[in-house]
Amino acid sequence: MNIWTRWIVVMGYFLPLAALPQEGDSKAATGGARPPQMNPGFLGRDVPVVDPGSDNATFDGKLFNLNNNRLFRSRFEKYLNAPAETSEADQQYEKVMNEILSLLSPGKVNTENLDAAWKLLPKASEYRSDANLCNAMADVVYSVWLAKNEVARLEMANRTLQKEKSALEWNYRMNIGSSPKITTPTGTNPTTQSSILSPEDEARVEPIKEALSDVRSTLANNKLKKEASIVQAKIDFQTMIIQYFAQRRFRHVLIGTRFYRALFGDGDNRISALDQISSSLPVDKDAGQVKVKAKLDPKVSGRGGSGAYVGAGTGTSADGTRKSSGAGADTSSSGGAFSAEGMQFGVENLGVESLISAGASGLKALGKMINSLGQLDSLANEAIRDVDEGVEAYKFLLEKNELKSATERLFETFMMGEYLPSVRKLSRDEKRRALEFTRKTNELLAALEVNDLSRAEDLIRELSQTARDFDTSKPLAVVETAKTVSAMHLAKAKAAAASGDKNTLETELRAATEIWPRNPALAEVSSAIFSQTDVQQQSLNDFDRLLAQKNFRQIFDDKVRFIAATAMFPDRQEKLKSVLDRVQSAEAALTRSLELAKRGDPAGAWESVERGFADYPDDPKLNQARADYTTQAAEFVHSIRTAQEMERKRQIGSSLAWYLRAYQDYPNSEIARDGIDRISADIVK
Repeated sequence: MNIWTRWIVVMGYFLPLAALPQEGDSKAATGGARPPQMNPGFLGRDVPVVDPGSDNATFDGKLFNLNNNRLFRSRFEKYLNAPAETSEADQQYEKVMNEILSLLSPGKVNTENLDAAWKLLPKASEYRSDANLCNAMADVVYSVWLAKNEVARLEMANRTLQKEKSALEWNYRMNIGSSPKITTPTGTNPTTQSSILSPEDEARVEPIKEALSDVRSTLANNKLKKEASIVQAKIDFQTMIIQYFAQRRFRHVLIGTRFYRALFGDGDNRISALDQISSSLPVDKDAGQVKVKAKLDPKVSGRGGSGAYVGAGTGTSADGTRKSSGAGADTSSSGGAFSAEGMQFGVENLGVESLISAGASGLKALGKMINSLGQLDSLANEAIRDVDEGVEAYKFLLEKNELKSATERLFETFMMGEYLPSVRKLSRDEKRRALEFTRKTNELLAALEVNDLSRAEDLIRELSQTARDFDTSKPLAVVETAKTVSAMHLAKAKAAAASGDKNTLETELRAATEIWPRNPALAEVSSAIFSQTDVQQQSLNDFDRLLAQKNFRQIFDDKVRFIAATAMFPDRQEKLKSVLDRVQSAEAALTRSLELAKRGDPAGAWESVERGFADYPDDPKLNQARADYTTQAAEFVHSIRTAQEMERKRQIGSSLAWYLRAYQDYPNSEIARDGIDRISADIVK
């Protein structure tokens, strides 16, 4: 793994992570909801997909620009609006920092220069650009000196203790040597001589043994303290250097590594701070690791054809779980379509313990890749060179009016070396051009996300005039396609409104609104449809009022208007049909009565009206005709009504006599014949 790859890995661990856009961000920062007509893609919307060509990511149907979120945007815009650090104080700060680096350079470092460099650290912290980082480094260097003084004190104490130990050992040997020797047999072995102390000698030697044991224990403890003091000082210093590297304070990293080599001359430049941090984390071995599981079960379909076409459409499966839509316009001689779906994505064992375990494992792995201060020193120098080169590239692209590439280079340079002099010395005017371009591009992304096509088209035109290298093909294709599809949906909505298809009307209007909410044609079409809806609503109100009044004749006379108004209301259609059937029956009775009256048959005319009256007694025309024909066939009508009255009173004989009389007066009477048959059947029973 080369050093540049290692630098990327380190920056990935220590740079602040970009927070995802949240609710409450500005339009330029949030991902707006995409319309359902948009293509869901190969893996659907549940799996995050990153487009490395445009730095855009899609997730859950939303679109995000990786460089456009609250954390990055706030820091970058703050830098773009900040003045250039070219004041006298800034120049003095640069002079102090360069002097410190010069004093600590490998060819000049000595005790005198080391002290001089340390004295310059508090002076560097007096400037605003330093943010008191040099003061923190001075404190750590001072702590190393204190640790070394402690080590020297412990070494002096150990020398004194060593002399005391030697004296105690000599006294102990002398006391042991003056004791009498006794010969004793030990099993089958030859007899041996051993020194046995008398109680008096034992009491005299015991204090010497205790003092000797204490001295040895103190020597061992002092040795451990000396080693631990140096190790802890190294870890503290390494932690500070790593922190500066994570903060992208690369010149402070160089100063720190040079101080470290000068203070610890043992040549041990291994980085043990990462292992120390990982071992100090509260790792639960039983927690396990986070598991990411994915299951791919693709279902692929394709279609091809030839010919010119312009079309759009939407569809939903029978169970309602899948939706798809599309639109296109092509004048070429061939075409095709491709779709695929079916992927499950999940995470198991996600918790605080598992995340801590993963972090500890990551730190250990990082410690194996970046295991010496020399690597950090090289990475810092390479970062400084790369940042200086990026600033020069930005200035050149700015001169060529290639704002898109210039802004990208400046953003990359800023994220890597935010605090380096070459970045901080850019003038405000040079940075403002990048700021304006950044804001315009963020506005364009927001306009496309919320489907404000008119605003997006204006921004595309402005950006193409401002930046020579701005590619308008993709955004213009999105805008033009969306406009075409929206127009198609509006055309379908008009057709559905004319045919009275309410469901299709609502679906097409909703689709057109989602694709282009601020479409000027949408207001015109909606106004026309709403005016038509107002006429329909007035007709429905009139129908309900006349129905409540039982004014069926008025409904029948205006039936064409009411039939059109109730076309999308099945319940009202049934009521209208019932009313029209009743009035139609009355009209048929009136027509028959007029024909019979013209032939001089008033009794038959009355009977025809009487039968229609039974179905619709409130019809004014029937009532008027009934009254007229009653006077013309008075005897027949009297006989029929008397017979019906007697029948209701159950005077069967009298009723039969009157029916027979009516039948005699008008042999074609169906009412009289039905009455005679009914009463005759009753008499037989």
